[in-house]
Amino acid sequence: MSKAKPVELKKGNLTKDVYEERKSNEDKLKGSKPISKKSPAYLCENGRKIYKNIVKSLPEDFLNNTDEYVVAIVADSLAKMQECQQLIKKEGLLVEYTNTAGATNIDQNKAVLIYQKYCEIFKKYIGEIGLSPSARSKMALMISESDAEKQDPLLQVLAGGRNG
Repeated sequence: MSKAKPVELKKGNLTKDVYEERKSNEDKLKGSKPISKKSPAYLCENGRKIYKNIVKSLPEDFLNNTDEYVVAIVADSLAKMQECQQLIKKEGLLVEYTNTAGATNIDQNKAVLIYQKYCEIFKKYIGEIGLSPSARSKMALMISESDAEKQDPLLQVLAGGRNG
């Protein structure tokens, strides 16, 4: 499956008609409402704080209402990771327990496994909304390339000759 990019960041030459059609379709799918600054009620208290912090830290029109669920997943994952960190800090990486035969054993704290699962979810979704350094870097590069192509006089002449 190819990595689709917004039409504004698309490399290569598109005819004016193709560009306008794709832009119109993207705008329809994007949603017209900005993302809610109010966090979803189903998040825990810490998750709601994280959600609000994420929304507040991003540019105004960067996310819209269709992105709310992804931001909620990121906020929930981070909240759960922090909860696991607190448990690990309190109990340690290894925990001692007594088995049914009465023997004392040492095992990995289950919070470590839970932390790892939520870390994978977090890493997957922060890239989806541009919160990782590499995601921001890729977006900035695509925007720079797109801006350079728009300003290239030779490309403008060639595009004008085909579309005009």
